[in-house]
Amino acid sequence: MKAAQAISSEIELEQLLSSLMQILIENAGAQTGCLLLENAGEWRIDAACELVEGESGRTTRVLQSTPITNRLPESIIQYVIRTHETVLLNDATREGHFIHDPYIQNNQTQSLLCLPLVNQSKLVGVLYLENQLAAGAFTPDRTQVLNLLSTQAAIAIENAKLYSKLRASENQMAQFLEAIPVGIGIIDAMGCPYYVNQRGIELMGKGVDPAATAEQLSEVYQFYVTGTDQIYPSERLPIIRALSGECTRIDDVEIHQNNAIIPVEGWGTPVFDEQGKVAYAIVAFQDITERKQAEKLLADYNQTLEQQVTERTLLLSQEIEQRQQVENALRQSEEQRRLTMNFAYIGSWNWNILDNTVHWDDNNTRLLGVEPGEVEVSYRAWWDRVHPEDVDRVDQALTTALATHTDYEGEYRIIYPDGSIHWLVSRGRGIYNEAGQPVRMLGVSFDISEQRNAALQERKRAEAASILEERNRMAREIHDTLAQAFTGILVHMGAVSRLVATNPNAVQTHIDTVRDLARSGLTEARRSVAALRPQLLEDGDLWTALDRFISTMSSLTETHLIYDIIGTPYVLPPETENHLLRIGQEAFTNAIKYAHAGEIRVELVYEPTSCFLRVKDNGQGFEVTTTTLSQGFGLLGITERAEHIGAQLSIESQLGQGTEVLVTVNREAVI
Repeated sequence: MKAAQAISSEIELEQLLSSLMQILIENAGAQTGCLLLENAGEWRIDAACELVEGESGRTTRVLQSTPITNRLPESIIQYVIRTHETVLLNDATREGHFIHDPYIQNNQTQSLLCLPLVNQSKLVGVLYLENQLAAGAFTPDRTQVLNLLSTQAAIAIENAKLYSKLRASENQMAQFLEAIPVGIGIIDAMGCPYYVNQRGIELMGKGVDPAATAEQLSEVYQFYVTGTDQIYPSERLPIIRALSGECTRIDDVEIHQNNAIIPVEGWGTPVFDEQGKVAYAIVAFQDITERKQAEKLLADYNQTLEQQVTERTLLLSQEIEQRQQVENALRQSEEQRRLTMNFAYIGSWNWNILDNTVHWDDNNTRLLGVEPGEVEVSYRAWWDRVHPEDVDRVDQALTTALATHTDYEGEYRIIYPDGSIHWLVSRGRGIYNEAGQPVRMLGVSFDISEQRNAALQERKRAEAASILEERNRMAREIHDTLAQAFTGILVHMGAVSRLVATNPNAVQTHIDTVRDLARSGLTEARRSVAALRPQLLEDGDLWTALDRFISTMSSLTETHLIYDIIGTPYVLPPETENHLLRIGQEAFTNAIKYAHAGEIRVELVYEPTSCFLRVKDNGQGFEVTTTTLSQGFGLLGITERAEHIGAQLSIESQLGQGTEVLVTVNREAVI
């Protein structure tokens, strides 16, 4: 009874095996003993014990687990495993069917007992005992005791294995919850805090407070109604409502942590026990500061747009077509705002790297554009839906994160079955074995299509405004240039009309002057029109656009033009190349228009980390001061464009020694 109680009191598998072997050997009269357990279809020695004579009497020590081969009589072990029958030999070297087993012959084993441990007709383990000093060591009384204890040992081993699996499952769940970049909180059926993951602690500023009650949660964790100093009613919290079986979502709550205010969005879900009662309530919550800021920006933009549309409608009320366009713009703006406000539910995924399989929850399946069960849940199925242009980038990001043991985050496009494109953000964290090799990655995904579309429309609107402003400036310059030329022509033609009758010899001089003014005006008009053409970059890149521009201008001027490309060209972002082209055109035009240069050299230098654009002339030059840089619109435009793309601008000029404009772009900064 004492031995049975000692066996049943152990729940940790390792400690159970240690105690079990000591008890069985002491009750059997054996010298050594081994306990065999099955692991992945292979039977191995999971515990071994032997009696060692010491100064204070006999003691026991547990040996390290080892394979069966060459350490036990394999023929006997396999017989017991196959038949579930006990093998008892009083002198193994002289009796029984296993006399010729290599182990028995080599060790001259005498007393031997091999006992199956069976629980509910299932073989749980095999107990092997031997005594090499005496024959008949395992008496009937001892054998009877061992038979009684074997049943208790089989039950204890099964329970310990189940407990070990439960602990492993709990550890895996804890790892999953800690890997999720969203706050997770759990309360029990009484409303008392039970668990908070690391992200939740970061957002709330504290972890589990076991003294907090359901009514005190908002006060303890400083939950407030958005935009007020009013404590959020605890009964409205999703996690409290989940205790009554509700699944809810809110986004009108803020966490006040020290001097910081964090707007959050939360989802509450009940967890039921086997009787259908709520056992726990879970809340998932995340920081939505960026989303709130985006909503505010969008609201401000919509307000400004509505005001502009209203003013334009009042001015153009007579135009039915324009009024319809304004109404369409208003409807599109309202639809855009409504879509941006809708929340994209978070989906979770669990990637088994060793098996190359992945498990999605229902939300993650829907994020891929299908309903749960419509598509095979596999790692390949996810890759098949990623946009082909994003596959290599996502794969590289995953590989880098696993190799450097850092968190993965990536944005990519998903192609829905109907052909539509959605943008997703995925974040994940790897799980590694003792050798540091990745075995699993846990993560979440959510839809950011609305935010990206809103940002894209805002960027297009800004680009359109910039283009309009640039065209207006060029139009004013054309107007001013041609106005000056034609005014001079009119003045001289008036003089010609007066001199025809009084001084015919002076007429030719005025006619020559008129011809020069007309030629100059025509040259300026062609130059301005060429500068307005956006297709220079639409049909090519920066170096070819500059080449076409200079080739065009060479036919309009007698100035000697030189254009060199140094290094291997590479493509920069479109906005950067457009501003560099405009800077080159402006500097080139200024050199022709004001410097009266005999030679203009344009150089485009490509280095691995930087790109240089240099425009240098041998004209009359000027003194470079703050006043000259701000008064000349051309120089001011060059300065503003350089600042817009973060480039370094250098303008060097001296009277009579020409001018050099140098723009330096850091390649890594713009890319």
